[in-house]
Amino acid sequence: MSSRAADRPWPTSLRDLPSWVETTEGFAPLLAALRARRAATIDGAWHSAAALTAAALGLAAPRTLLVVLAHPRDLDAWSDDLVSFTGQRPALFPAWDALPTIHTVLDEVGGLRLRLLRHLESEPPPRFVLTTMQALLQPVPSREQLGQRRLALRLGAEIGLEDLVAWLGEHGYQRMDAVELPGEFSRRGGIVDVYSPDAEAPYRIEFFGDAVESIRQFAADTQRSLGELQAVEITARHVAGALGSAASQRGHLCDYLPAETWTMLVETAELREQGRHYLERVPDLTGLYSPEAVLQQLVRFPSIAVSGLPAGSMETTWHLRVESVERFSGDVLKVRDELDAAAANDFVLIACHNEAEKKRLGDVLAAGQLARQGRLHLVVGHVAAGFRWIAEEGSLVVLGDHELFHRERAQAIVPRRRLEARAIDSFLDLREDDLVVHLSHGIARFRGMELLEKNGLTEEHLVLE
Repeated sequence: MSSRAADRPWPTSLRDLPSWVETTEGFAPLLAALRARRAATIDGAWHSAAALTAAALGLAAPRTLLVVLAHPRDLDAWSDDLVSFTGQRPALFPAWDALPTIHTVLDEVGGLRLRLLRHLESEPPPRFVLTTMQALLQPVPSREQLGQRRLALRLGAEIGLEDLVAWLGEHGYQRMDAVELPGEFSRRGGIVDVYSPDAEAPYRIEFFGDAVESIRQFAADTQRSLGELQAVEITARHVAGALGSAASQRGHLCDYLPAETWTMLVETAELREQGRHYLERVPDLTGLYSPEAVLQQLVRFPSIAVSGLPAGSMETTWHLRVESVERFSGDVLKVRDELDAAAANDFVLIACHNEAEKKRLGDVLAAGQLARQGRLHLVVGHVAAGFRWIAEEGSLVVLGDHELFHRERAQAIVPRRRLEARAIDSFLDLREDDLVVHLSHGIARFRGMELLEKNGLTEEHLVLE
């Protein structure tokens, strides 16, 4: 054991883990390679240890770290792990399940994608961005396309209230009594409220004559002011509607990344495979990128290929010594002894989902050898899948409390945003892929009309999915 390892204290919180990882053998050469704009490889990154390495690298990166996952289902777990390890919520770049068309109503996914593009253009850009291969196969508006469909407003600018209202109408905004959703605007005298599709909250623009007298952002639900602004850019609603169709978009997310971005490719073989599977399911490939084209975009930046299994590479490689942790019975009467046996010579950190669970679990484990010897720390946070990290000075076990009792972590219930809806006068108002609410069958997707013959008569029927 080196003297450096002997002097290194064990982490006692999830936020301590990235700095502990930074002092682990192999991290410094990896960091040096990336700073020299070379590619690197990490293998042995099992379970949440992969998210922990991303946390350490992202905090050390000069700007943004873009993490690319193969499966959309992993986004939430990675996001929660990164929050626990860094205290920073990563920005998400989601994928559409069904690609938008020129008839698509502005949706939440389109708004989130546009919002990230704006965030990447701002200062400072997000430290962490999480996305999937599917999301990167789908194009975005180019910088030129966005520039042509944005309106810049600044305090004192002579734009004219009527001209602003006309611009909003021409660019797809819906006039409402009160603004609630992206793509809406309202006017009351000399005040215009507008909710740009790439904004986190609507803007209130007040005029004095034809001059912009004040700009502020406000909460749509409470009307509470969120602060005054000197200038703002409003993006056309069409960008996420008509321009939202894949065939009409000519850009890629990588075009918006800061020059000093690093990219992390988690399980590259799976990224390719999931990309191919997605393209096989899509009826029209027009405008979509291939998996290889996406990978070429990503490796323009210093990139890190991450895998669980050993990877042969000529690049700078960091071989992690990470293992899975033994399964527990889930029996509260046995878990203390099981934990003592599984981590007999280890330092253990357990993430509890709230303070009440931390106290309850502390009472259960207090009489165990780990607790009595000071090798057990309970903290509030999230660890999706536990691991044992073998280091020079010993082993560190990191667990989530749900793994001790075989229960899935309780998911917070997030209120769904209201979808744009209206009654229709005729089935002719429907377009393919529209969401509809049927009185008998509930929510469905409209697929078209078909002719059916019944009792010698031909009838037209709705096709819903």
